[in-house]
Amino acid sequence: MSRPIDRHEVDRLVVEHLPAALRMALRLAGNAHAAEDLVQETLLRVLRQWPKFRGDASFKTWMLGILVNADRDRRRRLRIHEPLQERDECAAAPSNETPPQLAAAAELDAAIHAVIERLPDRQREIALLTWGEGLSPSETAAALNVTEANVYTNLHLARRRIAAVLGVDAAGRDLK
Repeated sequence: MSRPIDRHEVDRLVVEHLPAALRMALRLAGNAHAAEDLVQETLLRVLRQWPKFRGDASFKTWMLGILVNADRDRRRRLRIHEPLQERDECAAAPSNETPPQLAAAAELDAAIHAVIERLPDRQREIALLTWGEGLSPSETAAALNVTEANVYTNLHLARRRIAAVLGVDAAGRDLK
C-alpha cells in the first residue's frame, strides 16, 4: 500500500483483521479475559498510530506486531515469568478417531502448548505468528521488526526444544 490510508480504511482493515488479532491474543495470553484486554490495548494503539502506517508490511502484519508489543508490555507489567496456569480450551472438531486416539492427541496438544509457553519470548512470538496465525516468515519478520534469517533460526530452535521435550528428534523419530 503506497498511498496513505484514511480513518475509514483503517476502520475497515481493523474489522477485517480483528479475528486474527483475537486468535493471536488468546494464544499469547492463554485465557479469554486477558486476550480481550490485550486486543483492546492493541486497538487503542492502532488508533493512535495509524497515521504512521507506511504500508511497508500488510495492515494485518502491522497490527499483529502492535499486538505482540502490547503483550510484551503486559508481561513486563505483570512480571510474568512462569507459564500461564489457566488456558481456555478450543472446541475440538468432530473426528472419526477413537477415544484413546483423541486422548493421546489431546495429551500431545497439551504438551506442545506447555512447551511453547515456556519458550523464550522471541521464539514463542515467532512460533505463534508463523504456526498459529499462518504468517509467512517474511510477514513474521515484518511484524516483529527482525530479519527473515532470525525468524528461521528461532523456528528451528523452537522445533528442537519442542522435539526434545516430546522425546523425538527434529525429524519426528522417537528417541525412546
